[in-house]
Amino acid sequence: MAAASGTTGSGEPDMALMGELLEEISRNPPAVGARKLLVAHYIAIGWLDAAMENVKELQMAAPIDQDVTEFLIILEQRPKAPTTTNQPNLAAPGFKKKPAHPPVKLPGNLDATREDLSQGYQTLRKKAKHLFKDLLHLQALQKKEKLPQSGNLAHVQAIAEGQNPLSADASIRTAAPRSARLVAQAIQAESQYEKVLDLAIVDLEHLMRWVRKPRGVSSGADEDTVRDALVKRVRSVETALPDDLKIYCELALMHVEHEHLKRNYVNNHTMLLMEDIKDIPRTHFYVTEDNYAWDITELAQAISANGGVMRNPLSREMFTPKDVRGIVMHPEASHLGALQVEQHKMSKGVRLQTIEEMEVLAKVLLEDQSSDTIESRRAVDKFMAYIATLPDPEQRAIDRLRCPARDSHTGQSYDFAIGEAVRDAKGNRVCFHKTGDFIQQAAAYLRENHGAPADPDRGCTMM
Repeated sequence: MAAASGTTGSGEPDMALMGELLEEISRNPPAVGARKLLVAHYIAIGWLDAAMENVKELQMAAPIDQDVTEFLIILEQRPKAPTTTNQPNLAAPGFKKKPAHPPVKLPGNLDATREDLSQGYQTLRKKAKHLFKDLLHLQALQKKEKLPQSGNLAHVQAIAEGQNPLSADASIRTAAPRSARLVAQAIQAESQYEKVLDLAIVDLEHLMRWVRKPRGVSSGADEDTVRDALVKRVRSVETALPDDLKIYCELALMHVEHEHLKRNYVNNHTMLLMEDIKDIPRTHFYVTEDNYAWDITELAQAISANGGVMRNPLSREMFTPKDVRGIVMHPEASHLGALQVEQHKMSKGVRLQTIEEMEVLAKVLLEDQSSDTIESRRAVDKFMAYIATLPDPEQRAIDRLRCPARDSHTGQSYDFAIGEAVRDAKGNRVCFHKTGDFIQQAAAYLRENHGAPADPDRGCTMM
């Protein structure tokens, strides 16, 4: 530090140090330790008037502090500025030149003050981290309301990371991204879905602006370059997050691609209201891994109508586990989680004896090649009579449980419950072979959920 020279002078001012000290003083007044170091630095570089002003502040805050007293003595002994009138004639006879004023020494023991400043600086960085998180929220709200966004984010982030805030750009729009870890810490400190998502989105939007205009000058980066940078940023932030929060980074990338990078999707309109995909508000927008874009409220209605089966209503394909998790954690579709739990409980509530009866039924339906299908009709009647003897919870499971299965010939996904399929076969609404195909796969699915191996004699395999 410049003050370490121990004398007054005109050394170079340390602007970074002064910026940190003034920030500490403004945030934690009277900040005696920081102000004493500031006075020492002012004296060392010759800014004596500024030093005296701060000593007067110290006198009010710490009137009996020994260092303050010594500072006051030093400043009161400084040489007076020469005046333009009544100056002595150096050439006059008998004039004697006075000896030069000896350099004034600063108080030597500043260890305690430096320790106070060190602790205060750590406190300042902790406060800056909290402020950084609040500014991220503020910027997200400003964006939603189409208001000018805060330009202090880069400076606060620099302080939180222990860097020189004066080196940060004056605007968040051109400041380089600094720390993925700091963003991850802000995300971990939140619990609400929308707030966590906003934090991740603001970070990616910041990066996107910087890639396009680093330091305020257009880089000419195309959308592929921008997207590659966003993907790398997502991976970087994810490494500092626990597994249950990583999905928010993927969701943030999904929204930024939709709002800024003009991504194309399989569908161009919503499923029910036929609105343009680009018009879906952020709070209702969702994209599944098969690249279908959804209004999440419409998707949730379709899944609920299908008994909670996580199947794409347009392609008829089952959603991936990652999609299932993303859908049920969305505030507009969180009720689907209960349906998933109910389906799981029902699959566990079908006893092994019932699964064996299903396997017997499927075998008869698939092997019956007679023109009158008498064997198939008898097998269906026998199975329905058996179901009627079951306890009510298991009967409800048979009627409402939807097992994942697809037609072995066409590949089209089945959309049946077990009881519904059997009743449709009895009423000649669905052919017996198609019903047997479904029942065989449903039995294999239930066996898998029970952890019981399939009986090879019945030829039941999961399709």
